Amino acid sequence: MKRLLSPHEIAMLFVLLTSPAVVDFADPDVASLQRESLVELVATASDTTELKLTSEGAELIKRFESLKYGA
Repeated sequence: MKRLLSPHEIAMLFVLLTSPAVVDFADPDVASLQRESLVELVATASDTTELKLTSEGAELIKRFESLKYGA
């Protein structure tokens, strides 16, 4: 990650983790997260495209969760 994320971008990571289907692909926060390689577009078996956390995005979420629980 090259820069600090905004609160909106951090919130979007959690939305993508829990409810990726509700996210608008055109959301500027999604574009920022894609540029940071934290989310990506993936094709599904049903010929649709969805957003998914990359391994870097998932690792960042784990770091946030460890802060929450003091681990």
